[in-house]
Amino acid sequence: MRHVKTALIVVAVVCLPLGGVRATGVPPRPGPVAGEATAQTGSDRAQLVGTYQMVGREVKDEDGTWRPTPDFNSVGYITYSDTGYMGVQVMPNDRAPFASNPPTPDEARTALQGYSAYYGPFSTDEDADGKFVVHHRVGQINPGGEVDAKRFYDVEGDRLILTPAAADASKARATRRILWERLADVPLSDEAQRFVGFRQLLHTDRYTERDGRLVSHDRRNESRAGSYIIYTPSGHMMVHLMARDGRTPYAGTTPTPDEALAAYRSYTGYFGRFTVHEDDDPPYVVHHQEGRPRPGPPTDAVRLYELDGDVLRLGGRPRVSDGEATGGHLYWERLRARPE
Repeated sequence: MRHVKTALIVVAVVCLPLGGVRATGVPPRPGPVAGEATAQTGSDRAQLVGTYQMVGREVKDEDGTWRPTPDFNSVGYITYSDTGYMGVQVMPNDRAPFASNPPTPDEARTALQGYSAYYGPFSTDEDADGKFVVHHRVGQINPGGEVDAKRFYDVEGDRLILTPAAADASKARATRRILWERLADVPLSDEAQRFVGFRQLLHTDRYTERDGRLVSHDRRNESRAGSYIIYTPSGHMMVHLMARDGRTPYAGTTPTPDEALAAYRSYTGYFGRFTVHEDDDPPYVVHHQEGRPRPGPPTDAVRLYELDGDVLRLGGRPRVSDGEATGGHLYWERLRARPE
């Protein structure tokens, strides 16, 4: 009897053995695999581990009082793993859809306004102003954004307050902060638990089948190797898929229309919920996209999957024409734990 295993996700996809594959240029990861890592009770990393939903922003007024941003209207998630990695995506609500696809340069610039997305390792430390976390951004939607982002943090129950450090790296002169609410872990099936963790992209490929037999399997592509896909114990996931080379920083603090279009084309991602249909043949996972850089209503993306050790292979359903099926896959390998 078929049944469905459901979970939440925060951000993707021909039949060869998967073990032992690694993309050129992707650095080796030290330490045990993510599934073997356990957060140390009471450690600074352990304080942060979890998935959080953005619930507000605050700015500091002239007398030093923190006040809510009156026009807050965004949705987003940030997640920290017990293995030392993080990812975040935040999207303004009520964005106008593109008139056509691809978008015009002006549409791309409008779509990226207020959209924040980045990923990478994180580390914790403390100075005279208090405890802080550094987000070591190995990828981000802004091609020239800050690489090591210092955030002072305060944990109040399930509330996480992140305060971006001022220009002098202090907390005292900081003028804005972001409020996050921890999301509870959810019961996951054994199969859904196999998805949990941070993985980086090894490569993509293409294939062709005719009458159920493999005709060709080629076009190995590592141009986006190192991108992240994330599944968490809270059931959230997000994906960050970014071109590894050729991204040009903005000339100014905000992009021109052409710069925004180039950034949009070289980065994609999304976040939302997922549902694992493990008893179907072939098994598949549905990514219920709550938000993504391209404006529009929520949408579902069906991904056929195969799990082989630390490698997750994802791919859309093949296109069939005149008895010939063509498609492609993305190969994601679990990241190993970083030392605290």
